[in-house]
Amino acid sequence: MSSKITFSFGKNWMDFNKHVSEEEIQMAQEDLVFWIGKENISGKRILDLGCGSGIHSLCLFNLEAGELISFDYDAYSVSATRQYWEKKGKPSNWKILQGSVLDKDFIGQLGNFDLVYSWGVLHHTGNMWQAINNALSMVRENGLFYLTIYKDNNYERSIKVKEHYNSSSALGKKWAISKEIMKLMARRTLGFKNPFSWNRKLDRGMNTYHDLIDWLGGLPYEAASEDEILQWGIANKLQLKRIWCKDGKGSCNYIFFRDSQ
Repeated sequence: MSSKITFSFGKNWMDFNKHVSEEEIQMAQEDLVFWIGKENISGKRILDLGCGSGIHSLCLFNLEAGELISFDYDAYSVSATRQYWEKKGKPSNWKILQGSVLDKDFIGQLGNFDLVYSWGVLHHTGNMWQAINNALSMVRENGLFYLTIYKDNNYERSIKVKEHYNSSSALGKKWAISKEIMKLMARRTLGFKNPFSWNRKLDRGMNTYHDLIDWLGGLPYEAASEDEILQWGIANKLQLKRIWCKDGKGSCNYIFFRDSQ
């Protein structure tokens, strides 16, 4: 089976942005306040590393970030984020760039930040641990690192699913999505829930449909256990401020504090 990657995170985000509601944006903003605290955003220098749809960058801007830099490797994600920047009147304290966290020359030009925010990005770079370490290098002393990484108990199966999806025809991809939707509807029926409300909104602003496509197509793909990330934090003398993990193949959210050495 070919493992050729035919998936673009940015194209999926661009499609999502066509349908996003103010309610979803507000939910994403409330989620940021809950996890990070407005006091750690307002007036701070912030990096949205892997800005995706641009919604979280928009929320960080709305929460009065002092200086905001958003970047992504995917050109479509850069375009998606720029749409929000333009709607806000092209503010000078919000810059949007295209680049890779694996490119040390690129990230070396960005400087250090009070908050480096990276939600579900670094496990899709092709070199997760280098990406994590490079991201940490941009967190200044007494700064925060918000990191979300997949913790996948069925990693080998997930890789096979993703490779199959990427090697499928357009029709095959639609069929794979349809099968997953039918599974969701069946589970909701068994749980005595409305099966037709499967496309629920998620706290971070995404809906189930686009999140499902993101999961099926998302290559490159790596994962790390909770213990692996916590041991990495200890090795780098970081303080763990908050953690929340889903079961199974879900993700873990970590917020680390980089104390002055």
